[in-house]
Amino acid sequence: MSVLERVADEELSKLKGKSIIITGGASGIGKSAVILAHAAGANVTVADLSEDAGDALLSEFKERILYVKADVSSWSEVLNLFTKTWDRFGAIDVVISNAGTHNFETLLDDDLAEDGTLAAPSLKSIEVNLHASAYCAKAALHFFKKQPEKHCQLIFTGSAASIIDTPPLFLYCAGKAGVLGLMRGMRKGLPSDKITVNMVAPWMTLSPMLPDWIRQKWGDLPTNDSDGVARALLLPALRPALNGKTLWVAGNDIVEIEDALDATRPQWLGTPLSAQLDEGQRVMGIS
Repeated sequence: MSVLERVADEELSKLKGKSIIITGGASGIGKSAVILAHAAGANVTVADLSEDAGDALLSEFKERILYVKADVSSWSEVLNLFTKTWDRFGAIDVVISNAGTHNFETLLDDDLAEDGTLAAPSLKSIEVNLHASAYCAKAALHFFKKQPEKHCQLIFTGSAASIIDTPPLFLYCAGKAGVLGLMRGMRKGLPSDKITVNMVAPWMTLSPMLPDWIRQKWGDLPTNDSDGVARALLLPALRPALNGKTLWVAGNDIVEIEDALDATRPQWLGTPLSAQLDEGQRVMGIS
């Protein structure tokens, strides 16, 4: 286990002059990241479906800010987001794929279709949480490659649900686990050693949307606030040596878990098979 030092205000100054895209940036964790990055001197593009919230940010900050209304589950809208950012700021240094949804969809509902048969489940949660991450990744890499001299960072907002079971959010778990798989799949296949990809996995985070019964039941267990998670989201942009890491956030503390998983692999996979896995990866050119 590796506990990372929290991001202090002084460290945020490293963002000055950088061009940052934050999806889902008009509320919650995303908005907190926008506020921190803009205050540090970054150029910030906010992508969000809420025009009122986006316009409010434009009115508040006035300069170095761009709002683009975007449904991140639509490839054309994601591409438009990146193109407008490039045209406005002439660079894209950091992309935080943060927009998400956790509609309480399960596979237990017996909703019926018009013909009286069992209706298909809604996959909107998968589209917003996973498909959008893939869209942002593709667009980010395209624009990052236009700046070969720069260090660029792609950061995904995953979840504790990327790693642990959180019923009844069946499809949310599936989507966020997919985000973790996407990060792991990319981390050793990036087109440049100046490009990094990481994922932040917040545990219980306080927000206006959190039901009172959950707050009461949670008791004194660690909780995050939106500012604490936002600082974790910006951390890979401040410490560009980080790549392929999962940053678990609890009580606003940040714990990197990928290194511990790798180090303990012989314990949970067995020493012979772990060694064979290493050799298989070596043979395939994956190190």
